[in-house]
Amino acid sequence: MFSTVRSLTARAAVIACAAASSLAVAGVRPAGVEAVPARAPVMVAGLWCGAGLLHNYVLDIAQEYQRVEARLIKRGRVHELTGHMEGPVLRADPQRDHTMELLAQGNELRIIGASGLLALAKGQFFTRAVGGSCTH
Repeated sequence: MFSTVRSLTARAAVIACAAASSLAVAGVRPAGVEAVPARAPVMVAGLWCGAGLLHNYVLDIAQEYQRVEARLIKRGRVHELTGHMEGPVLRADPQRDHTMELLAQGNELRIIGASGLLALAKGQFFTRAVGGSCTH
């Protein structure tokens, strides 16, 4: 009897491993298992100053690993943003009908994707503040 139970247990383990392997190959994760990011997020925390058409804007970012909270400030008006980092890309959570993606490259944070009114800002960028403030 023990050999039959042991044999059935072994077969169940083999089937479970095969199923997990096929799910992994197909890119499907079992419930409760989070994906491990392919690359560690770039750290973008700090103050960023708008350049070019964004010269009146300041972006103040707080970051905890992948999670990002930011304040976009223009002439004293503050717009709160949340989002997450995927490697060097900051993906802002959708705000009404607006979305935005920024690419961190050295001391620049460039808008690489946007929708709604923000689509006009695609290609514009922020530079990391020098001395802890933006001078306009």
